[in-house]
Amino acid sequence: MRYALLFCCFLMLCSPAIAEDALPADSSFETRRGWVFEFDPADQPYPDYVADPRRPRMSLGFALFDTDIPDTSSGRAVLDAGTRYTLFKITDPKGINDFALDIEGCLFTQFDTGNQLDNVGWDGLYGLFLVYDWRDTITVRYGYRHLSAHLGDEYIESTGRKRVGYTREDFAFGLCYQVNNDVQFYIEPSYAFHIGNNARQERWAVEGGFQYQGPHDMWNNSTAYYAGIHFRSFQETGWNLGTSVQGGFYIKRSASSSNCRIGVEAYTGRAILGEFALDYDESYVLFGVMFDFY
Repeated sequence: MRYALLFCCFLMLCSPAIAEDALPADSSFETRRGWVFEFDPADQPYPDYVADPRRPRMSLGFALFDTDIPDTSSGRAVLDAGTRYTLFKITDPKGINDFALDIEGCLFTQFDTGNQLDNVGWDGLYGLFLVYDWRDTITVRYGYRHLSAHLGDEYIESTGRKRVGYTREDFAFGLCYQVNNDVQFYIEPSYAFHIGNNARQERWAVEGGFQYQGPHDMWNNSTAYYAGIHFRSFQETGWNLGTSVQGGFYIKRSASSSNCRIGVEAYTGRAILGEFALDYDESYVLFGVMFDFY
């Protein structure tokens, strides 16, 4: 799994350059009735949950953990490789409401810095969502999402632990309310129609939170403050609340290049990695760099 760590680092370093070199062409057209179709749009109608530790993103961070997971140290390198991508957006003739189709995918990994960067575990996620944006005030999405959790090979070899078989396929309904240009509230319940461990997993979960995105008025109007708090709760762990907060600087570049967040993330709740989530709790503070393509 050390090769996976190197590969994720390579992606992190290369992604801004790749986005900057690929200048987008005009890919929109208007019908006779005034509807505008835009493929590969430059923005996304549905916002990211910036403080969500399971948000698809390109991220490189170092975290200090207080964890119940046995045979792990307190330091971990955390690397995520993925994104949420809007395939197309449709705007009504009045230019007020939008429809969109999003796909997302991400690989979430953790490497134990106190044990020669052994891989503790990794989760894979992908999904497909339909989005409706009403007057840039209320935005909803509905779709399918799959998460599959795995133990790291080195962790299995050193501890003998066997997989729980944590897999979750669900339908999710998200609703976001735009209070003003800076503040958003959101909630997203989900129901798992397929679970990997029928004896221990349950069907329902819910997440939500609020976030602040300030104006880009620092450093040549390229940088803003941002902050968010995210809550997650699962029926399978007694609806115990997991809470994460994140804040820092959001650096917005040109439309043809990726944006960057430099921030601090703190979390407390059930273990983030799915294979440990049913058995252990943990808290951490993470210092990281995240790249957003929108």
